[in-house]
Amino acid sequence: MKLQRRFLIFTAIVFGLSACTSTSIERTSDATAVSASTTNVYSESSLTSSSTVYFSYDNYNIDSIGSDKIKNLAAIVKKNGLNVRVEGHCDERGTREYNLALGERRANAIAELLIINGVSKANIMTVSYGEEKPSARGSNESAWSKNRRALIKTF
Repeated sequence: MKLQRRFLIFTAIVFGLSACTSTSIERTSDATAVSASTTNVYSESSLTSSSTVYFSYDNYNIDSIGSDKIKNLAAIVKKNGLNVRVEGHCDERGTREYNLALGERRANAIAELLIINGVSKANIMTVSYGEEKPSARGSNESAWSKNRRALIKTF
């Protein structure tokens, strides 16, 4: 009787926990459905420039080339009173949730470097698109390396 009771309790716990951890595997082509929303107004038509920083696989560290780009861009942003939108992107490897988080870390790394170089935090927006907006199609290193990026847009 004790063994049967323990089995029933164990089974109830397993089913209860499995119901809490279900995840959807559906994908969407609408990147706005998975991107962070911002309260600032932003329009592609008001874009003044765009720059791209590339990242290594599963990484959000900025290399010296990217750091130099950001330093130069920070000077222009400060001089002209521009706003900045940083978009974090990933390649297709990894789960959707993981890539959204990695894209966010990439965007935030760029934003932090802009702030260190004197750009006001109030002038910076960040968003992660994860793997939802690839710049190159394909399932090979050539395409993946082009998709591991952050776009820095000024307006």
